[in-house]
This record gives sequence, C-alpha cells and structure tokens, in this order.
Amino acid sequence: LESSVLPYVHSFNNSKVNGQQLLSLRPEDLEQLGVLKLGHQEIILEAVEYLRNFHYELDRENLQLLALRLSCQAHSLFNELSRQTDSKPVTTQTLSDVVGVVTAIKPLVRWLDRQPFNGQLEYNDKKCQLLKLSIEMATCAQRDRFAEKPIEEIRTSCYELAKLADYIIQDISDPMILQPASLDLATLKKRPGDDLGFYILPSFHGTHQIAEIKFSSVAHQCGKMEEGDEIVQ
Repeated sequence: LESSVLPYVHSFNNSKVNGQQLLSLRPEDLEQLGVLKLGHQEIILEAVEYLRNFHYELDRENLQLLALRLSCQAHSLFNELSRQTDSKPVTTQTLSDVVGVVTAIKPLVRWLDRQPFNGQLEYNDKKCQLLKLSIEMATCAQRDRFAEKPIEEIRTSCYELAKLADYIIQDISDPMILQPASLDLATLKKRPGDDLGFYILPSFHGTHQIAEIKFSSVAHQCGKMEEGDEIVQ
C-alpha cells in the first residue's frame, strides 16, 4: 500500500479488524475507522479487492477469462443503451454500469502489461485501445459534462470494447492466453553485504513487479525469478 495510508494502521490494529472483516470492508466501515478521504478509501478498497482476487482466482484466472468478463459487461451495457434514445440523460444506473465495464478492463490491462504479453506489438496495441476507450467512456459518463450525446458515445465505446474482447477470445491463437498465473517460492541465499540483484517497479495498486534481474546475482542464480514476476510476500 502507498505511504498515504500508513497513518490508518493503528486504527485497524486498535479496532482488531480480522481477515473476514477486511474482506467485507465497505466505505462506511472505513469512515468508522477514521479513513475519511475518498482517495485513501479507494486505495484500501482496491488493495482488498486485489487480495480477494488473488486468493480466490489465482488458479483459474487467465487472459481469455478476463476478456470474457469484459465482453459480457460491454455487450450487456451496449444492448441496454440500444433501447434508449440518444437525447436521454445519463442515469445513475448507466453510471454504475460504466463503472462495471471499467472495472472489468483494469485486470485485463494489468495482464497485458506483464510478461509474456508486454512488448508484443499485437498485445500492446490491444492494451492501448482498451485504455483509450475506457477513458473516453468514463469521461462521457460524467453527467453530460463532456459530450453532447453521452448515450451514443458510451454505446459506441461499449461496441468497440466488446469487439476487442471478442477478438482476444476468438481470434488470438496464442496458448498463453489460457495459462493461469502460478505461485512459487523463491529462496535467496546471500552473504552479508551482497545485493539481492533485482529491482522492483514503483507500486501500482498494491502490486510489486520485478523490473530487472542482474546477471549472476543471487536472484538470477536461484532460477525461479524472472522479469515481470510479481512479489506477493
């Protein structure tokens, strides 16, 4: 977690928040724990969601499954908006559905930004398109502020997102899109004063990804660490 949430650690400890309570945290629970800033609430809730996903989805989540979830969300919202007139204002339900689509995009983009997918032109192109469309859709959904016909714009974005997701599901023949992540234990044995030999990217929503491994270092010699791997503990 980011350093901005460190002041709340004592509040969690004093309130004796256990694992079950942590996994069911809501914004109102965080307010009672003294976390009043929305940005700090979001950081904590996203980290909890990531932890929940890691625990329950690790052995079955893969790129194709994430694309399927996005496809279902985008198709559903597209079909719903197709029954509405373009002049109709954005409803609260539509805003909620847009959030659902964007939420489905985030883990998909996170996978595309890692090995073995990052650096490959096809995957990088799909990642950029997903980010562009999600930003456009979220902007248009802001209560008619940034688009004359927000319903039409959101519907178009949903159509393009669904098409992208379906392409990943149906047209990419790379077997790696069916490969789930795996959890492995790496033991590094070093002498006092030795460098571990790896560098970590700046934290992104609670994830710690290995950016580089020095050749012949302790990390390199253990044989279980590669660039793009994520450290979970």
